[in-house]
Amino acid sequence: MERCHISSHQQREEVMFDPCLLVMQPRNIEPALKSYKKSFDIPMVFFKAFTEPQVTLQLNKYIKEHDYTHYIIIGDDAIVTRQAAETVLQYTESDKCDVFTGWMNMHIENDGSFSNESTVNQNRIGCKDPSWGPAREEYGSWVTMEQMRKITPQLVRTSYANFALTGMTKEMWEKYPISCWPRGNSSDHHLSLRLQNEGVKVWTHPNAFIRHLRKGWAPLPDHWLVGNVPPEIIEWQN
Repeated sequence: MERCHISSHQQREEVMFDPCLLVMQPRNIEPALKSYKKSFDIPMVFFKAFTEPQVTLQLNKYIKEHDYTHYIIIGDDAIVTRQAAETVLQYTESDKCDVFTGWMNMHIENDGSFSNESTVNQNRIGCKDPSWGPAREEYGSWVTMEQMRKITPQLVRTSYANFALTGMTKEMWEKYPISCWPRGNSSDHHLSLRLQNEGVKVWTHPNAFIRHLRKGWAPLPDHWLVGNVPPEIIEWQN
């Protein structure tokens, strides 16, 4: 995909849309990783076996040292479809969105059904204790899965950039580098709060749904790599 702009000399120049997918991978969840490789035809980088504080530093370093035009970040516990990937790429490239993110079911219930809540949030989010990070109630209420299903396909505002295919330009990622709260968690909330407080709008779209594999409110306990194998960064291309 390409787009054009007029330079200061009024000459038309081609500008490549050259995105890269960055995967935070503390676990080895094969169905998720296979879906990323199947659904995207762009370069990918897997940040394998890093703790969250470590991976935020490595992500920022990689973005600074490489010249992709846009970076899209995802965790390691979601199933991505081709439709979601194409929607994320479309709107990450678009000038309509400073920040575009996919969205997910909050978790999976014990019976295998989706949670009632999605990860789309249209409240102002907060953090009363910056030394600790957000309490669950500080997110407010979430848009339900049913509400998202009924929305006519169009851009939807959300206050939560939850690393479910969250895309921005290289310049935006450098302006808003990824960081955790002091206890080493919730880097997605930390970014979302900074974007909100500076008036940066985050958008999603009904077609950018990806399936979250998380069961209940606890992270998936299986397949942990952190502490079991040395951290490494793996670059991959279809």
